[in-house]
Amino acid sequence: MDEITKTCKVCPLACTLVISVDESNPTGYRVEGNKCNRGKDFGIKEVTEPSRVLTGRVLLKNGPMGRLPVKTTGVVPESMIEECLEIFNSTEATSPIKRGTVIIENILDLGVDVIAARKA
Repeated sequence: MDEITKTCKVCPLACTLVISVDESNPTGYRVEGNKCNRGKDFGIKEVTEPSRVLTGRVLLKNGPMGRLPVKTTGVVPESMIEECLEIFNSTEATSPIKRGTVIIENILDLGVDVIAARKA
């Protein structure tokens, strides 16, 4: 890894971060382009253990639409995203559902729930 460029998503500034290996740094990485320490932490986390909040849809029975938008309540490691999306696609929910209702509890034992992103 020479340098990786990422856009920081911690705040609205959207700094362009340049992350590189730096053995002399206690973290093992050097982050440039950040305007705050949160950006530095984000950059290091992006190269060491990338993760995302997932959004998707599950099948909806008896509702005004065929699929219900859902999202995770926390981050999912990048290596488990495909497996989570497969679970989303095979899950069915029945209307009526309030926004925030847990649709899948503790997906893949990650300590993260999947909730309804809207009412249906």
